[in-house]
Amino acid sequence: METKAPEGQAESPQEAAAPTKEGGGKPMGMGMGMMKKMMGQMGHGGEGPMAMMQKMMGQKGEGAEGGDNPMQQMMGTCMGMCTEMLDTMHRTTSLAVYAQPELHQLFEEWLAAREGDALKLIEERGSLDPESLAAALSMSPASVTTLLAHLQNQGKIRLRAKVVEKS
Repeated sequence: METKAPEGQAESPQEAAAPTKEGGGKPMGMGMGMMKKMMGQMGHGGEGPMAMMQKMMGQKGEGAEGGDNPMQQMMGTCMGMCTEMLDTMHRTTSLAVYAQPELHQLFEEWLAAREGDALKLIEERGSLDPESLAAALSMSPASVTTLLAHLQNQGKIRLRAKVVEKS
């Protein structure tokens, strides 16, 4: 399927150099071609995009579970993702208030102290699993795993992986 840029729009150098076959590298052109094809299938009278969208939203999905409209299911999924992203952005923004240089310095000092404690325990007891180390340091296993990864990246320890249960 080949598509051309609409009249009055020049292709970018990347678009001009990209493959033109379906599955190639011109996403905008491919999308426009698919839209034209869908519009041709939806309304042979040359209806506009709004009419096509209304038809798509009104159609019941054939073979869909419970007869739900697949377009509405997709929109629901997209709305759920948007809600999660907005919640995350809100949380990040509210935490940014506390992003002061003094707090960063205090956190770095605390992290260095926890790393020292972890190294000391590993030297004393030998090999430790994250859960045991977490209990000894009064930290969560997830935090200890992050701490251990940081120590490994600094070259202070070597981590080993072991299969716990076979899948």
